[in-house]
Amino acid sequence: MKKLILSMALLGVFVLFSAQEAHSQLAGALAGKVGKGKGGKGGGGGSFTAFNDETDAMGVTGEYFGLSDGKAYGLRFVKEEGGKMVNKIHYFEKKGDEPQLKLDLKENYYTKHQVKLFYFWISASASGYVELVEVDPGVIAQIKSDRSYNDGPVGLDATRTVVDVYAKDKASFDTWDVETAQAKVDMLIGSLKAEESEKIKKNLMKFESYGGYVGKIAFAKGTNYLRNQRENEPVEKVANFITKAELGSTVAYKPYFEMPLEVSHPGAWFNITYEMLGETTDREVLRKTSSVFSENIPQIDKDKGIFYFLFPRVTVDNSSNSADYAFLELLRKNQEKLKVGDVYDLKVTIWAYKDGANIDPVASGTIQLEYTKEATGTKKLLFDPVDGWVSKLEKVLD
Repeated sequence: MKKLILSMALLGVFVLFSAQEAHSQLAGALAGKVGKGKGGKGGGGGSFTAFNDETDAMGVTGEYFGLSDGKAYGLRFVKEEGGKMVNKIHYFEKKGDEPQLKLDLKENYYTKHQVKLFYFWISASASGYVELVEVDPGVIAQIKSDRSYNDGPVGLDATRTVVDVYAKDKASFDTWDVETAQAKVDMLIGSLKAEESEKIKKNLMKFESYGGYVGKIAFAKGTNYLRNQRENEPVEKVANFITKAELGSTVAYKPYFEMPLEVSHPGAWFNITYEMLGETTDREVLRKTSSVFSENIPQIDKDKGIFYFLFPRVTVDNSSNSADYAFLELLRKNQEKLKVGDVYDLKVTIWAYKDGANIDPVASGTIQLEYTKEATGTKKLLFDPVDGWVSKLEKVLD
């Protein structure tokens, strides 16, 4: 029975895509315009001025002109068809009763945020995706994406690239070129992401780790205590979190953000600062001070779309022989102040960083680090002339 069901499902997909491929023969102009620059070949060439006499609830219907080729196209919003509500845009590049393409409205984007986004899959590949987004009344951006077939428009985390602009009034092109339309599309998608993030956060608050540490940093004795296999499922156990460790031993840490960085601070990436004994080291500052730090302190530009680092960071990790050079530099600066038996507060702050400056802290935490007395403790871990972390840093800096 399962095989039969699977066969029927595959047949359904085949029929679906076969129909779309057939449809694509009629929709060649719009698909063919994807990725073409100014002056590229496309459809159009007719006159659709009669469309301007029509009205619709969306205010979309009319004759449009393409920025890339200057030709005329017709767009008609169709709310009902065959007695059913359909909410589609009919795209015309040739005169006649039948459109060359029918694009679906993403209804909840419009009902909740008044974002008019229409989409159609000409084929299952990313190049077969067509999307139109209204960026201003009478101005529509044509978009391509990097995602393959999905049941609906591509996700909000997909890359959307504006490839052309259509306007009812050619004078609108004085304002709306591809770059301007791209900026507006990015803003509209950003607003949609914010709403989606609120839903995700509501569920994340049910997890003990996220709910108790949002805006904070949790520490552990190893990265294995803080890893997650899936996004938005922080199942790590709070019982494994620590507030104190031996100075020089492995310390992993994980920040939990109020919102993904791309929502709270669009265009920013992460920076980290370490503070102890009145000294502060800053990864982004250090990156610009020497080739050693530039090579060993990479920019942190991943995980901007989620609520925490999927793979935790470390001050040092003795099991994998890795460390954050910004933390090592903090120890190097403080080495004359460190004393056996003393305990020091280390504050770690994750920043939103943009345009050469820390904008806002997005998570922070403090852990106590003890200079242990054992022969194999802090002194060996940090200051052993061969394997000590501080000794290693001094060797490459001097």
